[in-house]
Amino acid sequence: MRAFKQFTTFIISLCFVAVSFADNFDIELTLDSEISYESQKIFINSLKGIQSKRDLEKLIKNQDWIDEYYLNFIPLSKSAKLSITSRKPFFILNNRYFVDRELKKFKFFNSYLNLVLVSGPIDDLNDPLKIMNFFNDYENKIFNLKTIEYSYVSGWEVTTNSFVVKIGKELSEKKFKSLRDTLNYLYENKRNPSMIDLRYKDGVALNYGE
Repeated sequence: MRAFKQFTTFIISLCFVAVSFADNFDIELTLDSEISYESQKIFINSLKGIQSKRDLEKLIKNQDWIDEYYLNFIPLSKSAKLSITSRKPFFILNNRYFVDRELKKFKFFNSYLNLVLVSGPIDDLNDPLKIMNFFNDYENKIFNLKTIEYSYVSGWEVTTNSFVVKIGKELSEKKFKSLRDTLNYLYENKRNPSMIDLRYKDGVALNYGE
């Protein structure tokens, strides 16, 4: 298990109800970051109703926001240690899921509104990832990626804080090269179009209207 860089620790006193006794059980919960998801709050609250080790393990495995965890029940004691690495959202999919860099989906809550919103009937999450990687790797950071949309009719459309890019249905190296060359031209010549249209076979169309 990879080491944690930052820790947030909670000591939670749980009441276990067994056939012959009821007693307190201490869980030391270590998170790798601050609480950011509603799912995390619900999880911590649910710990108070746990009645067995099996229930605790089941609860943990049902958390889609958990990337990795380590659970250690301390022998001859009424305590356990639980360390959790949370998934880090990379973008939002259809306002229903967070998606991390490994393209794992987990439940969306309105807590990361600065993330890129990806929407549409998307079968392969590698496609929007390619678009995001292109913009993140582009050397001249003169814009911020806002949304990525896909439709069966017009294909891929990307919105930044400066312009809209209509890519079309095909995400090819040729398209990305054309987009990179266009962005370089615009940067070098200090041009600010409202739209870049890559859907034409004979070149790129630039629109400077509102």
